[in-house]
Amino acid sequence: MGVWILAVCWLATAGGAFFLYQQWQRAKQALEESEIRLLKMKDSQSQVIHTTKLASLGQMIAGVAHEMNTPLGFIKSNAEVVRELLGEHRAMLVRWIDFMQKLQRADLSQPNATVAVRRLAERIESEYRAQQQLDEADGLLEDAHDGLVQLATLVRNLKGFARVDRDGMDQLDVNESVESALTIANHQLRDRITVERQLGEVPKVRAMPSQINQVVLNLITNAAQAMGDQGTLTIGTRRNGEMVEIAVQDSGCGIPPEVLPKIFDPFFTTKPIGEGTGLGLAIVHKIVTAHGGNVAVDSEVGRGTRFTVSLPVDHGALKRERPAAMTPKPGAEDPNP
Repeated sequence: MGVWILAVCWLATAGGAFFLYQQWQRAKQALEESEIRLLKMKDSQSQVIHTTKLASLGQMIAGVAHEMNTPLGFIKSNAEVVRELLGEHRAMLVRWIDFMQKLQRADLSQPNATVAVRRLAERIESEYRAQQQLDEADGLLEDAHDGLVQLATLVRNLKGFARVDRDGMDQLDVNESVESALTIANHQLRDRITVERQLGEVPKVRAMPSQINQVVLNLITNAAQAMGDQGTLTIGTRRNGEMVEIAVQDSGCGIPPEVLPKIFDPFFTTKPIGEGTGLGLAIVHKIVTAHGGNVAVDSEVGRGTRFTVSLPVDHGALKRERPAAMTPKPGAEDPNP
């Protein structure tokens, strides 16, 4: 009897162990499948983010091309007109040279010759004063110079925006990031959006410049889209304790309270299908948090939205920039530790 009981107990134990082993195998297989799906999702997300960045780059290039076309157009036009004016001026100089040659050959002792020479000189001088080629050319060249200055500023801001000559973390003046982003986004703002700058004197931050520039450009682009045909974009910078803040405020439609908690979620968008990927603000949030900062948003439906990006002050750069006269004496308390 005891043997049968032991056998039954052994069989029950073995059956339970086999059942647990099967459950463990299923769980292990489910975990492996979940890991594979997670990897595929991450890969798909990376591809979508990369595609979105390429689309943003395409929009930026289109905007830069548009900004370059205007000064290039009138520089080309002015150069052609100046060339024509110089041709006319050259023809006038040829006439003066011809006049001087006739003057050398003329017998000025004869009254008729003197009168003829005087009349010819007066006619040539009158024509020269009436044409004013050099004055017109000077004005056109001045306008062309202004256009070249605009192009140089655009290229400088574009270089500062991309920072392709540097990689990794670097000291960054956020005011330069704001100006660069505004230049790149100018084609979206011109003729419909009023830009108000409230840029303060702020210390530098330590960041990847191209990424922070992308953050500012994304916020400006979102603000421009939220305002439709017209509005006011207010962008400011200031120091707030240990942080440097960049505030981008629009006078657009605002964000409903039920939507506000979701705006930084990847792939969340209120735009129609095909008009947005829902990654702009997600990328902004990811970049800022990776720099040890944070993004705050305040919005009111019908009145607009304000995004505030906060980044840590680079105290190393702050100490290097501080004038020697302001360096505290040994034992004195530093007012800005």
